[in-house]
Amino acid sequence: MKMALINLGFDLQNRFPIQADIFRTGHICIVGGTGSGKSIATLYILYGILSLYHEVQLYIGDFKKSGDYKGITKSFEEFEQVTGLIEKFYGIFEETEENSPAIKILILDEYAGFITWLTQKDKKKCEEIKGKIANLLMLGRSRHCYVWCIQQRMSAQLFPSGIGAIDNFQILIGLGRLSVDSRKSLFAGEHLDKDFEEGYSPICGQGLILVDGQPLRAIQIPFIKDKGRMTALLRKKTNQ
Repeated sequence: MKMALINLGFDLQNRFPIQADIFRTGHICIVGGTGSGKSIATLYILYGILSLYHEVQLYIGDFKKSGDYKGITKSFEEFEQVTGLIEKFYGIFEETEENSPAIKILILDEYAGFITWLTQKDKKKCEEIKGKIANLLMLGRSRHCYVWCIQQRMSAQLFPSGIGAIDNFQILIGLGRLSVDSRKSLFAGEHLDKDFEEGYSPICGQGLILVDGQPLRAIQIPFIKDKGRMTALLRKKTNQ
């Protein structure tokens, strides 16, 4: 089986890179409050994938119109059009054979906000969309169809009840000071070294990461001063 190791950031305790094989750990969840560095982390990881592997198809839903991802892919939607983008990606997933050579990534920025909005607008459609996301998380890896959920909080209510969809994210990143609920949902039962964790107060670009098969670690995302330049570099890569 192919292997494609990407850098996710650096271990704050030993300064070594934190890496993951995108083919084995393609589903990613990034959680953090405003200003915690979620979009920088997303752009950084995405840049690493595109630098290593060229057969990548991107589908990006930017619910709150942040502008951070505009122009990176033609399959880009904002606000209410995110619903259709998810349905489009799900249809492509259904038509994709196992071990497809191309990597397909659905990035949902502010997924929690989108689900809250859709629940209020059309509860039936919301449950349908949550079911499709859950199916992608459970079955997408074998077809190299991955979901990245970026949001301010994590809750089991964002997914269908009783199926453990959260457990299918192979990379969990919590940035900044997490709420008790988000910490529990992301890293239940996982702890850093006690002496380190007691004094750990993460700032922007710092937090916790749990990669499938690896221990919980404190992560530092590389500092990127000009987020717009990173977006421009990604546009250049996807339009080559």
